[in-house]
Amino acid sequence: MASIAEVRRGPAGEPLCSLTFLLSRTPAPHEHIAELVLSATLAVELRAGLEDLAWVEFALELADPVRSRAEGPFGTAALAATVGADEARDLLAALARGEGGPDLLITAQRTDGASGRWRRPLADLLSPLLAESDGCVRLVTAEGGSVADVFRPRAVRTRGGAKETMLLRAGAAVPLALAVRPQLAAVRPQFADIKPILAAEALLATPLRPLETGPVLTGQPLLSDRRNDDRWYLPELTLVQPAAGQDPDSSPFRFDLVSAGHQADGSPAVEATVVVTIAAGPSRATLDAWEQAGRPTLKPVHCTPQVGLAIPFRDAGGAARVEVVTANSTVVSGVLGAEGSKVTATFVLQNNWARLAYGALSSPGFQAEPAVVEIGLAHRGWRADRPINRLPLDRIAGGKLLALRRRDDVARPLAATQLLGMAKAQVMLSPAIAAAGLELADLRVVDHVKVSATAVHRLPALVACADHPQLYRQRAGDAWEAVGCRPALRLGETEYRTWQPEPVTAVSGVRVFRSLTQPGRFLVIPERFAVGRYPGEDPERAYEPTLLLTSTIDVENPTNIRCVLAASLESELDAADLDLLAGELRRRIARPVELVTAWQAGLAPDITWAVPGGSSVECVEVDTGFTFMLTTDIPGLLTLRALLQRGGLVGSARYTLPGGEQATATLRLDLSRVVGPASGPVTATRSGDELTLTNHLDRRVAVSRVTADGAVVATPSVLVAPGGQATVALPAGTPDPVSLDHSVEPGTETLDETRSYIEDLHLGVTFVATGSLAGLAGLEVAATFLGAAADTVTLTATRRQAEREFVLPLTTYAADPAVTFTVTAVAADGTRTAAAPVDWPVRTRGVLVPIATPQP
Repeated sequence: MASIAEVRRGPAGEPLCSLTFLLSRTPAPHEHIAELVLSATLAVELRAGLEDLAWVEFALELADPVRSRAEGPFGTAALAATVGADEARDLLAALARGEGGPDLLITAQRTDGASGRWRRPLADLLSPLLAESDGCVRLVTAEGGSVADVFRPRAVRTRGGAKETMLLRAGAAVPLALAVRPQLAAVRPQFADIKPILAAEALLATPLRPLETGPVLTGQPLLSDRRNDDRWYLPELTLVQPAAGQDPDSSPFRFDLVSAGHQADGSPAVEATVVVTIAAGPSRATLDAWEQAGRPTLKPVHCTPQVGLAIPFRDAGGAARVEVVTANSTVVSGVLGAEGSKVTATFVLQNNWARLAYGALSSPGFQAEPAVVEIGLAHRGWRADRPINRLPLDRIAGGKLLALRRRDDVARPLAATQLLGMAKAQVMLSPAIAAAGLELADLRVVDHVKVSATAVHRLPALVACADHPQLYRQRAGDAWEAVGCRPALRLGETEYRTWQPEPVTAVSGVRVFRSLTQPGRFLVIPERFAVGRYPGEDPERAYEPTLLLTSTIDVENPTNIRCVLAASLESELDAADLDLLAGELRRRIARPVELVTAWQAGLAPDITWAVPGGSSVECVEVDTGFTFMLTTDIPGLLTLRALLQRGGLVGSARYTLPGGEQATATLRLDLSRVVGPASGPVTATRSGDELTLTNHLDRRVAVSRVTADGAVVATPSVLVAPGGQATVALPAGTPDPVSLDHSVEPGTETLDETRSYIEDLHLGVTFVATGSLAGLAGLEVAATFLGAAADTVTLTATRRQAEREFVLPLTTYAADPAVTFTVTAVAADGTRTAAAPVDWPVRTRGVLVPIATPQP
């Protein structure tokens, strides 16, 4: 069976497989990981080992099946899929067991006509790879961390003569074997015992959390990994040129022209389909640097290609201009960037733009500049930021567990997120360690920040019609005939307009523009955007507003507290609006239509916001709308909360289209206006000609219309109760899918009460006995915080400090809440002496609370 289907391997023998599980958060010790799985993304290259192969098809049997077919004798094809939480959990469990999971169905046919079908569980195929490749399966968290060593076998080896590893615990360094004792107080090593071990560099090299792997973007041909010794590279791109006399159907380049009636002025209307192929792989400079580095593991940076065709022309005033037309489709063969991978881009152009493209592609010197294929490789990685020349040992001080690095490991970057995580968790360095001569003050640590980038490649695209006349062809009846070089098509001037306004009546609150370059494409710019909702597939925040409030806390200096409000804004148009809009346009032009957003059309808006003073705003357009991030201080947070509840923050996005047309969208952060998700807060389950509507919100939702295929098919006017259901009858023969036109009952979300999207502050308060405990059995400290009582703390002569953790929203912390505690001295004979209750404001006075001994 292994020869029927196996995972293909790269040049260095590594399996070409990637399976990434997304967890909602970092799992706690002994917590079941499967319960945290949100989704899984699989990309695997498969190979069939049959001889005389004509074709093979691989199909993965999921709820939404995926398949890939390979023609020819090589039998290699790639499968890529993203699965939801339930299927992802099943797949994770199957990998842990080493068997089961979704089935891979293999169908193949030989050149002699013989065919066969085989079935194999996916985990059977992938499990043997886990032990040999660290990067085959990864677990990452929604906040950007990763979980390591999940499938790695855990073998413990000992070697004679090894120096004992030490850990810091309870303010002292103890051997690793003793650090797991339930009662560590029984072990009391002194600093003098560990100083020789420190000098001998025998500290355990364990960071607070595993660093996320990924390339450090330096612009060099060979990129280092942020975490390990892997190497990365951005692929080099080249335009694949056709061979002399190559058949158009198999050619990497093709220009097909068809007649499409007449334009309004009586001139012939034409449509052209242009196909170009781009090869991707490591550059010569990358391979040379890889050889010099000793041939480490080499990976292409994961890139998302965006392809455009830059067409030169002269406008009506004679000025040289260039218009970039985005590809109608982009297909990647193989793993983009790997040796032999390709990108095939298809463009559909019409009328003058088709003629301009013909001239620029086929004729040298048609314009001053040639036609160019522009490829943007969108990718993510890490960028070296400011250096940290001195670790803040004076600020990170105390007594929590910490495993320091070896001296031979200290050169690895220490991320700012780690330092922040240590501060939030109050993981601290003992002052004794700072005095041990580790010379950390001389360590230059480079911080890294995660960034998104786009590498742009511009490839001249000249395929001379004199050399390749057969690749320029025109439809004549049922056949194609070669166009070759025809001066009649060489029109070099045009009015520089790519979009023209298109009136619509089916939907209000939207501006629509018709593409003048690509038939059937319409630009849709909604007039209003509001706070969106998480999709129903989100296991923790389904249908809650996409708002997140977080902060950087400095309990010693409250003026340094910075609060960050992040939000995602979505269009107020629902799925039914878009369905009706597409239907109106489709009927008008009598052909399929494509609705594109401004982001998809490559239009960059001018964004402005009115925000409180002392605040900074970052707002960028994304594929789903806009992302908004506001940073402010505590007074700004209180002002912001009032604005969100009483009218909202308002901004605008202004688009200027080529030719001077403009469109403006209003952006509003208002807790009384929350929209989305894209699929709607009411789901529809169909059974025959009846729909069952389910409301997932805690407010009533009115469903006024049901649409299908661009037309209204029902007007139920039903009101669905919170969490309730309703049924709607459909006309017989209503096609799928259907969309719901809905409105949500007005109401205001409460920022400081909607705990589902507030990041709670975990506040650790440490009580320290400062007075004499002679003659006492101990001090009992009973504390309450915001009405919640903590377990009583007992301080003794051998345990003079203890911590209790409280949870509160940041907005409550901003008001400077107080811990109320009562101290009772317990004498050796049992006599109890209680002091008066004390209120201790934690924001202004800190979380280190001195406890004096009550006097009789």
